[in-house]
Amino acid sequence: MSKKLGPEENFWLPFQLEIIKRVKRHPIIYIRDIMMTPNQYRAAVSTAWERIAREVRVPPKVCKQEWWTIKLRYAKLNNMIRYRKVSEEVIKQHPKTSKYLDGCLEFMDGYIYEITDDQIPPCVHKRFNRMFGVTSKEVVTKEMVQALLKNRTQQEESKDELGKIHVQNLMNIVENAVERSLREMSLADKSNIPETPESRASVRALESRQ
Repeated sequence: MSKKLGPEENFWLPFQLEIIKRVKRHPIIYIRDIMMTPNQYRAAVSTAWERIAREVRVPPKVCKQEWWTIKLRYAKLNNMIRYRKVSEEVIKQHPKTSKYLDGCLEFMDGYIYEITDDQIPPCVHKRFNRMFGVTSKEVVTKEMVQALLKNRTQQEESKDELGKIHVQNLMNIVENAVERSLREMSLADKSNIPETPESRASVRALESRQ
């Protein structure tokens, strides 16, 4: 028997839609104005939230928390799609995530990629990784290498920033996997070295490099 979904999981609540609609009207909340000083920017953002809070008749803190949750979850799902951990079609078909790709948050698409996985709380990663069976372990697959080569060629012909980010992510995963394999090989070799003063010196040299 399938688990019954709560109303907040398969469609937007009225309050959430109101927050999304009003945030869209205040770009200062999601676009950093480089012409402002930090103090001016913070004041402008605070003013925007106070206005939104008055309109929806909810304290600014509650409004900001709701938006923060929506934004981070949307960023996580976008990162999963961008790094090919889950397809867009799968996310659209899942009853708990389809609402994030219904078009309501499209105004964020030009800025959401600025939120990296490191900026997303562990609870959000855990929620969606478990939902889609995604592991955080870095494993290099044949498909990833093929995607790396394909995107690397496309990158040379295009200045698409999202493409560059994706290629760099794949390169980092491949490099980390290669380094891990080399460390494992060196450790295996150490176990087969006879115990002599020279071998102990070699082992210490290997360990110092790691």
